[in-house]
Amino acid sequence: MSPLVVATHLWPAGAKTPSPCDVLDLDFGGPIGDRHYGLTMKSDTRQKDVYPRGTEIRNPRQVSIVDLAELATIAQSMGIAGIAPGLIADNICTEGIDHLTQLPHMTRLIFEGGAVIMLGGENFPCTIAGAMVGAVHGTAASTFPKAAMGLRGVTGWVEHPGIVRAGMTIDIRTP
Repeated sequence: MSPLVVATHLWPAGAKTPSPCDVLDLDFGGPIGDRHYGLTMKSDTRQKDVYPRGTEIRNPRQVSIVDLAELATIAQSMGIAGIAPGLIADNICTEGIDHLTQLPHMTRLIFEGGAVIMLGGENFPCTIAGAMVGAVHGTAASTFPKAAMGLRGVTGWVEHPGIVRAGMTIDIRTP
């Protein structure tokens, strides 16, 4: 069975949490309407060894992608019933991508409609996502990062614009 998109979400600037959407419209800046949208971003702690904080750089974190199997493993480790798609600010939730978080940098996800996302690597877990899980499940924000290390999914950028919606198949091309 081919991997599938099971859910899509946007997290608009100013919104407290992500919202489900029927169609994720991607252009070269990422998901249109999402808080991570843009060709560039300000560097932060992830780039501290290369740039002073606040330096304008290419945005490699336009899209966040998770897989149901990894979400289930995180939930089990945290002792909770489950982590729903979108809860940890993912834009795309998939089913059937074994070890999504471990896919190599520069892997392409080619969606049935023609959109292509280039993966930049693991989306390291943080207490922001931990607080989102905690708000629903009553867990401490600090428990999520430990449970999610190596399982939090990946980030990437739009290599070819298009749309992504639930039910679409995904072709995975590793480098």
